[in-house]
Amino acid sequence: MLSGAIPDTVLTTPSGIRVFLTDTEHLFSNASAAPVPCSTCQTLKIEVTEILHKSDMIARDIPGISTDNQVIASGGMVLITVLCDGQPLQLLPGRSLKIQIPNTLQQNDLLVFRGLTQNGVLSAWENTGEPVFLADWISTSSGLPVSGYEIIATQVSWVNCGHFLEEPTSSFCVQLPLGFSDLNTEAYIVFENMLTVVPLAPNADGAYCFENAPKGYLVRLVTVSKLGGEYWLGNKQTEIGTNAGVDMAPQITGEQQIVNFLKSL
Repeated sequence: MLSGAIPDTVLTTPSGIRVFLTDTEHLFSNASAAPVPCSTCQTLKIEVTEILHKSDMIARDIPGISTDNQVIASGGMVLITVLCDGQPLQLLPGRSLKIQIPNTLQQNDLLVFRGLTQNGVLSAWENTGEPVFLADWISTSSGLPVSGYEIIATQVSWVNCGHFLEEPTSSFCVQLPLGFSDLNTEAYIVFENMLTVVPLAPNADGAYCFENAPKGYLVRLVTVSKLGGEYWLGNKQTEIGTNAGVDMAPQITGEQQIVNFLKSL
């Protein structure tokens, strides 16, 4: 929580993500597009929601796909929310937030993606075409050097730094036994060795499919169901492109065991 006049400052989350606030008297506006100097807020609340693990994507229902249904490998995703006395704020035109996300990989040529929502749920990522920068800094808590990505965000919203998986694609489906349906089951393609998860959608034949799966990637197919008062977990490793469909046989699994499994992905 912040209040009153706020000098230029850097907010740091426990995981090391940094959000830079500069010229806060001319940074935000309200829903009517009127400027809101931070000094006028009795309580300024800035929330940072981090998606740094595949289990976070599943828990928060975050799809790793773009608006044109391409798979995105991410270097980290963040939702910034700003509230002035409980009222949401946006950035003024021409203003931005600098966000730094720790990541030891530091892959070149990443792009900034903005999250699009429907009924409050993130549905896909829109490619802004803006570059992601490599950055190095010193941790204020440990004093150690940190490497990662730097994003210039022009909106207060979901933001993602990532790149497309551009290999040829094919339809890829999971077939479940009778009784498992979209009323009791969620199914995912969890990509190994990268931060991305793609939800599978049920088709008319009862299979769970994704029509634009990039070939050649090692993935883990995961299904989570609640059926007959029991929790069921499906888990199978395969490679996209070796087959168009995979039969799954979920097993009854304790709720905490499922939680622990998802955290391990």
